[in-house]
Amino acid sequence: MDLEALYELAPWEWPEGTKETLVGVLQNRKAAIRDREMAAELLSDVSLMDDALARLLLKIAADPDEDASLRGTAAVALGASLEYVDMEGFEDPEESPLSEELFDEIQEKFHDLYRDPRTPDEVRRSVLEASVRAPLEWHREAVASAYKSPQKDWKLSAVFAMRWLEGFDKEILESLQSEDPDILYQAVCAAGAWGVSGAAPVLQKILESDEIDEDLFFATLEAVGTVMPERATELLGDLLNSDDPEIVDAVEEALSTARGMLMARQDKGNGVE
Repeated sequence: MDLEALYELAPWEWPEGTKETLVGVLQNRKAAIRDREMAAELLSDVSLMDDALARLLLKIAADPDEDASLRGTAAVALGASLEYVDMEGFEDPEESPLSEELFDEIQEKFHDLYRDPRTPDEVRRSVLEASVRAPLEWHREAVASAYKSPQKDWKLSAVFAMRWLEGFDKEILESLQSEDPDILYQAVCAAGAWGVSGAAPVLQKILESDEIDEDLFFATLEAVGTVMPERATELLGDLLNSDDPEIVDAVEEALSTARGMLMARQDKGNGVE
């Protein structure tokens, strides 16, 4: 099976039996590490997750005999499902990718792995990035500590995590001045997540750049809708004429978000709850 080709398809477009094949690759300790990592990445989609798959990923993430990179990838693969369950709850068990029991087990195990000094840093960072998508009390201190680290990888994980933790506006604004493109990208995403108004000059500067990384460009489009909704049409309106449908879709979504933000402000000003 061409694993690389699967990245170009949505899971519902995969050939029949693909999930089972990927699970087999993931379980096979004799398979190439990169193949097992790709299998974990591909299986991370919420639509594919269930308790059996989640337990396999958790087992790999916690196994000290597994490759550290694979352990980290397995941990991160659980992040989207943790976030989904944290947002949607357990009122409809048939729609949930994880049972309540397993959700709690994963978060507890991730906390243990993060605190264990024997856990490789690569795995600890991945555990933090995955588990923070369903925030708990311990995450705030962990993210603050990671941000202060002189190691770029820890700082990058911290800024990534700030998308899900409120109250790090100062650190987000500092990170927007970073010359590291990865940290800048994560800072733009975090600023957009919380509508950090101080990020506006940086977002405008990015949009005015002659050359811009594609991922950063789309993250900036999204962030404009929450950071400066009152200027969204002015800054993004011309892009509705783009020949690229992905850009048009992103701009339309950003403008819709901006309208929602402005209406919410108006309602709040009128005393509407």
